[in-house]
Amino acid sequence: MKYLTQILNKRVVTQEKSTLGKVVDAVISSEGRLPSLTALIINTRDGERCLPYSVIEFDKDPDGPLGTGEIQGDITLRVPLSSINLHSPDDGDLRLRRDVLDKQIVDVQGSRVVRVSDVRLAECNGQYCVVGVDASLRATLRRLGAISVLVEKSARLIGKPLRSKLIAWDDVQTLEPGTASGRIQLRVSHDKIARLHPADIADIVEQLSPQDGKEVIESLDTETAADTIAEADLATQVQIMQQLDDELATDILEEMEPDEAADLLDDLPDARSDELLEQMEPEEARDVKELLAYDEDSAGGLMTTELVAIEAGLTCDQTIQHLRELAPKAETIYYIYVVDEEERLVGVLSLRDLIIAPPETCVSDIMVSNVIHVYVEDHADQVAQVFGRYSLLAVPVVSDDEKLLGIITVDDTLERLLPPERRRRLPVAALSAMDE
Repeated sequence: MKYLTQILNKRVVTQEKSTLGKVVDAVISSEGRLPSLTALIINTRDGERCLPYSVIEFDKDPDGPLGTGEIQGDITLRVPLSSINLHSPDDGDLRLRRDVLDKQIVDVQGSRVVRVSDVRLAECNGQYCVVGVDASLRATLRRLGAISVLVEKSARLIGKPLRSKLIAWDDVQTLEPGTASGRIQLRVSHDKIARLHPADIADIVEQLSPQDGKEVIESLDTETAADTIAEADLATQVQIMQQLDDELATDILEEMEPDEAADLLDDLPDARSDELLEQMEPEEARDVKELLAYDEDSAGGLMTTELVAIEAGLTCDQTIQHLRELAPKAETIYYIYVVDEEERLVGVLSLRDLIIAPPETCVSDIMVSNVIHVYVEDHADQVAQVFGRYSLLAVPVVSDDEKLLGIITVDDTLERLLPPERRRRLPVAALSAMDE
């Protein structure tokens, strides 16, 4: 086992023991599950030379396979210098020092962003392969040379030995070759990050610079991008939406739930908010504008207008047919609300009750008439108390004359129900088991 930093700056000597130069970088092939070391770049008096891995030889570790893997002496050429054909890296090859070392990289398994302090190499099939990156303090100290030995000994003496934090190469999203800024580049929308849950992608985006976070969002399909934006903290949402081009920003807002889009637009500068609202489809823009009219700490500011409401005269079979048409646009269908001709809330039934009832049963016969609800001007804290008291997944919001205006789902009140360290939006679907 070896590390990149143990190879860098090593002297390379010919078979006659004359110095050729020092190692300044290592080249790996991007093909295969574990990329193999294909060449070393040597800085010589005549400039850089790229020597193929097949012509170099590392000194054997005196402690054998159980040793540290550290290269004890110089790196030696296996063949005469005059017989070497210099290596020409492909466009897809990575230079470990230039493209990976000290760069930000996404640990997909851990859903986090780390800075690479070292690259770990291991012998496989007669050559060295990259097996992972090390993002630990130990890896940082290793680059300081002899002082790292003293620090490690001191740490062991006080009972706190330093540990490596190896992240397997399979679990990182690699960088675009030659990217000097170290920004994360996603090659295609179905790549590793895109397959994560939006909440995990949001965790990653929050750790990145605004520019890098923007690039991650741009790599996703619109639905995933909208879900990710909704999961991110508000400051991150605002930073990214400020940078996205108008068309993508508008598409994302239209894909978001109206209440989430309204919250985001309310925190954007007025000029940017008005600009995006103007470009949204009229129907989506109208719903969002209605919500923006309410105080953010009121029930109206928390509610969404996407719900399922039916008339009491329908049968269960007719209601199910109706749901097939309305459900794709609704935020939740765990509860079906019943209204009269003037859109006043008169009842509610659960999806479970609807399904198990005989098809010809009239909704008015199985609905609950005494509906727990809140008024549009009620404070958000009152709404949270209603959720806590009655263990509901959603609460309808009505006007002073009892007209149904919208619903509030439990995930929209989590910030008032949970301590700060546990505040993360949860999909309503994940809470459905609590309804029974």
